[in-house]
Amino acid sequence: MISISDNETYSNLLIFKFKNFEMEYPENIKSILRFSENTGENKELECINTLGKCRYKNIFVLGIGTTEEFNSVKLFKTLGDAILKLKNSLSELDILPTFPNDFNYTIGESLQIALYKYTGIKKVENKIKLQNINIISKYKDSINKGLIIGHSINYSRQLVNMPSNYVTPKYIVQQAENIARSENLDIQILDKYMLKQLGMNCICSVGKGSIHNPRLIIMQYFGNPRDKKILSLIGKGVTFDSGGISLKPSKGMEDMISDMAGAASVLCVMECISKLKPKKNIIALIPVVENMPSGSAYKPGDVIITYSGKTVEVVNTDAEGRLILCDAISYAKELGSTTIIDIATLTGSCANFLGNINIGLLSNSNELAHDIIKCGKNVGENFWRLPNNIEYMNELKSDAADIKNTSTKCGAILGGMFLQSFCEDINFAHIDIAGSAYSSKPSSPYDKGANALPTRTLIEYIMESNK
Repeated sequence: MISISDNETYSNLLIFKFKNFEMEYPENIKSILRFSENTGENKELECINTLGKCRYKNIFVLGIGTTEEFNSVKLFKTLGDAILKLKNSLSELDILPTFPNDFNYTIGESLQIALYKYTGIKKVENKIKLQNINIISKYKDSINKGLIIGHSINYSRQLVNMPSNYVTPKYIVQQAENIARSENLDIQILDKYMLKQLGMNCICSVGKGSIHNPRLIIMQYFGNPRDKKILSLIGKGVTFDSGGISLKPSKGMEDMISDMAGAASVLCVMECISKLKPKKNIIALIPVVENMPSGSAYKPGDVIITYSGKTVEVVNTDAEGRLILCDAISYAKELGSTTIIDIATLTGSCANFLGNINIGLLSNSNELAHDIIKCGKNVGENFWRLPNNIEYMNELKSDAADIKNTSTKCGAILGGMFLQSFCEDINFAHIDIAGSAYSSKPSSPYDKGANALPTRTLIEYIMESNK
């Protein structure tokens, strides 16, 4: 539990120390700090036993570097790193931030995210020890905003971390309905019969091999009905990706439970903005399927008529994400979208090229790409823009259809180009999170597992354009 108050509450205290600037603390704390050996170096963490000289048993001093290099991103990571170290050794903690400026939003966000731990599906749950934190601050509104975003981020992470026998297409639909109900959002669910009737044959085809029926979730938030601008966020929701008939190698296939990270990210954004209430119009479209091999599964060589009317030759059934996304993109255009951003664990090519350091970005708009990259820097999420020269489309030419779904070269670029070809004159950005949505080890302030990238960037983009 994280609380905000004006009072000292627990037996341990965490304070911050710059290398080149003396922060103001109460006299009882100052007297203890005379014994500190912390130099203020970034992420340097020191524990001082007070020996009964003040009401706190221990004071933890966290170095945050120099004032010149200090910013919200550094605080987000540094505080998160400290909480990752302390959350299994302490049961309670006061935090006293006395920064000259209001960084309390970042503190709330970092704390919430660092405290999350996926505990699995176990008979005995292994919870973290640190269950009680009190932030001593007058900036309650700012902290609460950070806590809201952090809570939504953790919700997304939990969805991605859970096994696919729990997180089925139906389960994702139920989660969306719960959010819509609690946050008063408009929602529509297109089941497989409605999808077939409408001609969303790509979504239907990818889901044909599974016992779990495909769906398309449409959630709407209209914070400014007079504005004609509509942002559509489209999240890839493949709850398990076996590769279909083009079966993946068995080694590492268990990680394909995370192939719905784009869908989880979009759900997170919708939950968050419904609380923050920006004056923006946002539509979420989430196609949810399970890609499985069976006698009824779609096959290499099939030609599918997409919702747009364009035909696609299936070269590889493991290039399924772009198929479900292209139907959703075409539908978003019909709903009046002026900007479309898709988020997807789309290509192993992007993961191999960029690793987990950068997120792949392809866009037909310099302005949109610039804004996403800038917002990413603001929150500490890195993007690398991929080229989108029209010549790349030559790789997707097909004798059997208007376009084929993949080729043997330039996988990350061609995946984005395939999707861009369905956007025509609409501002479009494709975000490939295949290498960055999941980590096998902690990375401040995230514990190992799902990290909900690039959700914080998307929220920043929405809130920044709201000013």
